[in-house]
Amino acid sequence: MSSNALAKALDVLEAFQNSSGALTVKDVAELNDETQSSVQRSIYTLETLGYLEREEAGKRYVPGRACLRPVYGYLRNNRFLETATPYLIDLSERFATRADLTVLEGTDIVYLSRIPSRDELLNLSPLGRRWPAIHTASGRAILAAMKDDERDEVLSASSFSKTTPHSLTTLESIVRAIEDIKKSGYSYQSEEVLLGAASVGAAIVGTNGEVQGAIILGGAVEAFQDIDQRHILGNAVKQAARAIGAYI
Repeated sequence: MSSNALAKALDVLEAFQNSSGALTVKDVAELNDETQSSVQRSIYTLETLGYLEREEAGKRYVPGRACLRPVYGYLRNNRFLETATPYLIDLSERFATRADLTVLEGTDIVYLSRIPSRDELLNLSPLGRRWPAIHTASGRAILAAMKDDERDEVLSASSFSKTTPHSLTTLESIVRAIEDIKKSGYSYQSEEVLLGAASVGAAIVGTNGEVQGAIILGGAVEAFQDIDQRHILGNAVKQAARAIGAYI
C-alpha cells in the first residue's frame, strides 16, 4: 500500500470517530471531501483486512474488530498508563468517584483509562473519547502546565463553540481559568462538557519537564459544590499527578 493510499485509508477510519452509527460509501466521501470511487477502494481494502465490517443490509459499514489490535498494542506498551493506573485505583477507592487518565492530542483531550465509581454508568466517556481541551478540567490543567508558546498554539487552533450551555466560549475566560489553575495547582469545571457532571484535574509533568497528560476525579455536580470538599479532591489529584510524574 502506497503512503497516499494508506493516508486515505486512515482518513476513512477517522470518519467513524464522530459518527453516531454506520456509514455508507457516500457518507464517508462527503465527510472526507473525496470521490466515492476513491473511498470505495479504501473501504474494500479495510474490509478485506477486517478494519471495517458491513452491517446486515450490506451497504453500511462500521469499524471492525481488527481495529482493536493496534489499540491493545498501544495500551499494553504504554508505560505512562502502567505507571498511572495504581494511582487512579487509589483515588477512585478513597473518594468513591471515578478517576480518569487523559492526554492532549491536537486541541482535544483523549481518555486513556477510567476507573469508574461503583454506581456510575460506564458509557459516559469510554476509552478513546475526545472532548475539546479548553472545556475540560484535564485539558485546562495540561494547558496551564505547558510552555507559553505551546499553549498559545493550542488556543489559537481551538474552536470556542459551546459543548454545553455552560461552556466558556471566549479566549479571555479560558486564559483567566488557566491563570487560576497556575495558582491552585489543579483545575475545576462544572457542566462544561456534560450536563450534571463536574471534575477536578491536575497535569502530569514528567522528569524531563514535559507535560505527559492529566489525571482527574469526576462525578455528579453535587459532589463538587462544597468548596472545602473540592479543595480536598483538587489537592488529591495534584499530589497523585506529582507522584506519577516522578516516575516518567
